[in-house]
Amino acid sequence: MPEVLRPHPPLDPRWLQLLSERCADLRGGGARFEDLYIEQRLESRAVATNGELQVEECRTDGAAARWRSPSRVVLHARTGLSTAGLGELLGRHADRVALPPVRTLQTVEMDPPRGWLDWAREVTSRLGPAPSTVRFLSRRAAVVRVGEWAPVASPPIVRVERGGERPAALLAVWGQPRLGAWLQELAEPEPTKAWEPTPGMQLPVLFTCGTAGALMHELVGHLAESDLFVTGASPLAGLLGATVSTVGLEIVDDPTRIDLAGGFDYDDEGVGAAPIHLVRAGRLEGLLCDREGAEQLGTTPGRGRRAAWNRPPVARLSNLVIAAGKVPPEEIEADLEHGLVVTRVGGATVDPVSARTVLRVECGWEVRNGRRRRPLAPCELTGSVVEILAKIDSRIGADPTPDWRLGWCIKDGAPLPTGSEAPSLLVQRLEVL
Repeated sequence: MPEVLRPHPPLDPRWLQLLSERCADLRGGGARFEDLYIEQRLESRAVATNGELQVEECRTDGAAARWRSPSRVVLHARTGLSTAGLGELLGRHADRVALPPVRTLQTVEMDPPRGWLDWAREVTSRLGPAPSTVRFLSRRAAVVRVGEWAPVASPPIVRVERGGERPAALLAVWGQPRLGAWLQELAEPEPTKAWEPTPGMQLPVLFTCGTAGALMHELVGHLAESDLFVTGASPLAGLLGATVSTVGLEIVDDPTRIDLAGGFDYDDEGVGAAPIHLVRAGRLEGLLCDREGAEQLGTTPGRGRRAAWNRPPVARLSNLVIAAGKVPPEEIEADLEHGLVVTRVGGATVDPVSARTVLRVECGWEVRNGRRRRPLAPCELTGSVVEILAKIDSRIGADPTPDWRLGWCIKDGAPLPTGSEAPSLLVQRLEVL
């Protein structure tokens, strides 16, 4: 695993400390100053069309100040990080305060790593004639609160998008050891003859190759976020402390796994990163909270994440890690009389009204008497959240695998990078849509 990244903060650390001390003098007419979020972002994009590669680069920076009153939270945002601009931003909701007069700007630029463009050119050539895009994404940020500040360090990530009739995408940390193998999987042609299961069929489904991470991302990760618990929109609301699955199931949300795309060392509210046990021995044990949700639910914050500097932080998961078991996945598959093996999932959703999930399966196999018989055509599988968790088999695979297809997680229209690692899991019954 690579070392934890410690990028430079967006502004001089000494100036940020002085600024945090000056913020103690802010007065907002009955509102309390919450934090000042400062961010710089870099996106380098290589677009391949008709054999030609075009390179684009976008650098953005900005800041947002939050104020909290008994009845609401107010966020003001602006582009640019000049001293005058930050003073104007803070002055929108407060009496003006004298900012530190001198600020030493960082001399280290945010640039793509050396060799990135050659790598992007090689990747697009491997993906064939279909249009494709390779992106390098990096950010550095800081959260300033009264008397303290924290740098927000997250690993740079790459996103590879393949167009054509069957578009696909990959999201991974730059330098991830498995990146080469994942790119090879992304470039593999789709099977020409595939079996389409009949809608309404109910079959056991074995999720392999890390695809159980996408399943648990929806069933546990999202549904353990504090805003859904506070409003009662989560099907898991009211089950905290209850046994929801097999006693062998252990699920942790772990932002300290910086080899996965959702890693960070501080969240976007300045809370230090720490793993949170969501499910222990099959029992729903933890929640994912931003500062507001933690106050309402009486638990620990640390998952306040922002889609951009001009968006407020909300409770979001980071990297969902499911503990491996001791059973070889081949042994679980060999016991299937008739079922499905899923090797790639394109995405999943949960309907908060019906509490049912829908999984978009891209690749897999039909299994008869323990043998893979025919490749599986793209299809959708469904089931109720609580029932799926209850029907997870007690045999858990000994093959922890990161999933490169999880990619961007979109909630309320706001995308964020997330990651997962999961062993093979057998769900005893799912329905084909």
